[in-house]
Parts: sequence; C-alpha cells; structure tokens
Amino acid sequence: MFSDEREDVQKKTFTKWVNSQLAKVRKAPVEDLFSELCDGRLLLELLEELTGHQLVKLEKGVTRVHSLNNVNRALHILQKNNVDLVNIGAADIVDGNHKLILGLIWSIIVHWQVKDVMKDVMAGLQQTNSEKILLSWVRQSTRQYPQVNVVNFSSSWNDGLAFSALIHSHRPELIDWSSVEAESAVERLENAFSKAEQHLGIERLLDPEDVAVPSPDKKSIIMYVTSLFRVFPQSVSMEAIQEVEKLSPASTGAGRVEMEEHYQVQTQQRFSQQITVSVAQGRVRSPSSQPRYKSHAYTQAAYVTSPEQKRRRFFLSPSQEDLQRGLSPLPPGSTSLESYQASLEEVLTWLLSAEDGLQAQPPISNHVEEVKEQFHMHEGFMVELTTHQGSVGRVLRAGAALLREGHLSEEEESEVREQMNLLNSRWEHLRVASMERQSRLHEVLMDLQHQQLQQLTDWLDNTEARIKRIGSQPLGPDLEDVKHQVEEHKLLQEDLELEQVRVNSLTHMVVVVEESSGDSTTAALESRLQVLGDRWASICRWTEERWILLQEILLKWQHFTNEQVCLDHDRIQDL
Repeated sequence: MFSDEREDVQKKTFTKWVNSQLAKVRKAPVEDLFSELCDGRLLLELLEELTGHQLVKLEKGVTRVHSLNNVNRALHILQKNNVDLVNIGAADIVDGNHKLILGLIWSIIVHWQVKDVMKDVMAGLQQTNSEKILLSWVRQSTRQYPQVNVVNFSSSWNDGLAFSALIHSHRPELIDWSSVEAESAVERLENAFSKAEQHLGIERLLDPEDVAVPSPDKKSIIMYVTSLFRVFPQSVSMEAIQEVEKLSPASTGAGRVEMEEHYQVQTQQRFSQQITVSVAQGRVRSPSSQPRYKSHAYTQAAYVTSPEQKRRRFFLSPSQEDLQRGLSPLPPGSTSLESYQASLEEVLTWLLSAEDGLQAQPPISNHVEEVKEQFHMHEGFMVELTTHQGSVGRVLRAGAALLREGHLSEEEESEVREQMNLLNSRWEHLRVASMERQSRLHEVLMDLQHQQLQQLTDWLDNTEARIKRIGSQPLGPDLEDVKHQVEEHKLLQEDLELEQVRVNSLTHMVVVVEESSGDSTTAALESRLQVLGDRWASICRWTEERWILLQEILLKWQHFTNEQVCLDHDRIQDL
C-alpha cells in the first residue's frame, strides 16, 4: 500500500507526464489527476494522443452512467493495445480510487514510454525485462565513475551523482564534473534536471526535494531515466546485462522476502485478472467491496436487461398517442403555425441526422471486442434517441393543438396532418431499426462471450491436468534435470501469458438477461464466473510458487557446482 508521501510524489510526477502528452495536442493541463480523470473524458483524450488516431465519441452527459461509459471505453482501448490492467474497473476510476488511478496511469506510462522506447533494444537482445535492460544501460554508461554504483531505481539516485554521471558520460559539456562532488544532493539534482530540460528537451518530471530522500519513488525514477534513454545512445552489451543478473539481493537492498513479494506481484500482473461483468445502460448491481478471488481479483456484476425491458428503459414510444402521453395539452392560442413549422423543421433535421447515423454504423463484427465496442456505441445512440424523444412528442402535441383549434385553412390542416404522419412514420422506422440492431448486438455478443467462457473452461481443464502431471514428477535429481524442468516451466508461463488475453477480454463481460429469469440467470452466471476465477487464480498461484521453488533449487545447484570447482582447483594445486 502506498504511503501518503509516495502517493503525493507519484501524483505530482504522473500529472507532469500526462500534461507533457496533452501539451502535444494543445489540450489544457491537468490540475488534479484524481478528480479530473473520473469522468473518463481526459483519459480518452490522452489515449487519442498516445495512439495517434481519433477514438470513440465522448459521452457529453454528467451523470455517473456517462462517466462509466467513457471510462469503460478507455479500458477497452487499453486492452486492445495490450496494456496490462490488474484489478482496475471503471467504477474504481469514476469513484476516484487514488491507488488504482495511479496504477492505471503507471500502466499507460510503462506501455507508451518505457516499453515503447526500449522495444527495439529489447528485441535485439532477446530480453523481455525492461527494468533489467535500463539498469544495465545505466551501469554501462556510468562505469567510469568510481563514485557511482547504481544497483536499483531508488536509493542509488538520491544523492544526484547517478543523474550527473549519466548525463556527463554522454554529453560531458553539459556537466562540470569537477564541481559535482562539492555540491549538495539537491544542487546536483537541480543542475542535472535543468541541463536535461534546457539542452535535451526532457520535461522536469521530478523535483529535487522528492528525490533527495532515503528511498525515492522507484516508478518516478524509472520514468525519468527512460526519458534520458530516449535521447542518448542506446547500446547495451550482454556483459552489462550479465553483470546486473549477478547482483545479489543484498547489493540491491532487497532481502529474500522483498524479492519474493516483488516476484509474486510481478507474476500476478502478468497472469491475474478480474473477470468482470461490465456496466451498461441497464439494471445495475453494485460491485462487491471484498475481493472474490483473494488477492487475485474480484467480480463485479451489472446486467443489461432484455430488449423488451430495454424498450421501456429508453421510452422509445411507438405511436403519436404514446409520444404525447404525459404531456399536458397546450392551452388555446399558445402555439402558432410559424412556431410549429420551425420546431418541426428542427426535429426533422435531427431525425435525418439520426437516420444517417444509424445507417453509418458498421455491420456487426464476429470479433468479441469489436462487438463490445459496437454495443457501447449503440448504447450511446439509444441514449440520444431517448433525449430527443420529448422533442418529437412536443412537435406532435403542437400540431394536434393547431388542428384542435380549427383556425387553419383546409390546405394548411391537410399539410399539418401529412407532416405529423411523416414525422411519426420516420420516428417509428428509426425506433424499430434501432431496437432490432440492439437485439442483434445482444444476441451476437452473448454467443461470442459464451464461446470464450467455454474455451477458457477447456483450457483450464487441460492446464490442470498438465500441472498435475508436472507436480507428480520429482524435482531433479541432478542439475541437468532441474534445468530441463525450468525450461518446461517457462513454456507453462508462456501459455499463461497467451491465455491472459482471453481473461482480459472477459474483464468487461456484458450480460443480457430476460426480466422474467433475471435472478436465476445472473446467479448461475455469477457462480460459473466464480468457479472459473478460482481455478484461474489457483493455476496462477501454483505457477508462481513452483517458479520460486525451481529458482531456489537451481541457485543451490549452481552454488554447489561452484564450490565443487573451487575444491577441485584447490586439490589440483595441492598436488
């Protein structure tokens, strides 16, 4: 759990990074990251800049439903871009959960700054650990500075020497090294950050007072060092990587317990994910505040009702009488033919636009994530119809009032009747077509999601059998056997990473239920999701624990082998 101090530092640093991205497209800067992210608009604007193309239309309303829809769309976009999201749901962001908002922004930073900047180097070295590559690059760049020994991304940076040496090693004219040692930590940091901003174009993401502490925030340091990595030569040797791999836990300031906890968190981020039923414009059940899958995940449930109930939800009235129902008759003389004609023209203009909008919607896809996107887009369209339905009703009411008053000529009366029939006919056509598309989207989406659930069930069956077979085999007994078992376990980890894609897709599952069978259907689905979630979490835990055990055994074997070599060497010398 973040301390208040670390949370404040991350909030400040992440806000600066977000503003640096928004400034590229001349968007207003963020002042309060926690409150301004809640409605999802800022998040979608940020993703538009990062992805480089326009995304879905923003929800303009100010209700909680509008905010949830915006955030859900942003989370779907992140999933499509393979951004790691662990236990982050739309409700968490809308409710302003500080820890999860920081976690969400960090995931975005890692994907679009850390991994994106380092992907070519990582691919060339056939490495997947960006932090290890970054640390190797830093150590390689500062090797000629005896005062600098960077072994982590926290305490190794608090005196400012590492930043100064890193810049000096690549741009010696920017830093007067002869005066660096005489400066205080804050002075070194200020000088390094100022020179990087003025001469390298690097945003001042860090403040000296936040770094000159015993344990600076690791994420903030990594984010800034990655900015330096972007502008300097990026060559990293295998020798530098091997040197980092040999760093002992003691030298990096991490004990065994801390390392195991770090590994478990890292593995959980790779494999664990909540299976969530996404909020949509329907009957909502609040998410449970307690984790359902222990430390791995929880399921929140929110259900979309059947098309029949949905019709009532959106009040898409099918007839002139229904459209006018609930509206009191206009008093005599309160409307004129001119005002009626103006209102009619305005409504027909909107109606034409809505018809074009419905017609422009793409054919229903056969890919589940695309169908989800189409589903949410159509939900927004249905909200728009509901909003304008009152305008249609008011025009019909005004026309009825004119006919009732009897002041129109025969030609004018005939024209008004024809106009009202036309308006009602086009509204009915739009209403029916919209409901039919919604019903079809429901049908296709449910079918695809049930296919995903079945595929996940089959995968769990096969993987549990595989784990049972692996677990029944003894570890070892010799070093080659252990190495073979490590390689076999890596294949299992790769399979989990691939399956994570399907679990991610189920993270925001949309469920359509009939009103009459809603409780039984949702109970059955919740039960199935809980069983699948428990099985997935169990496989993740087993994989984590097995990997730690294999590493411990491998290290003991390597230590034993090294000791044996030393003994053999001593024996030869004695002879």
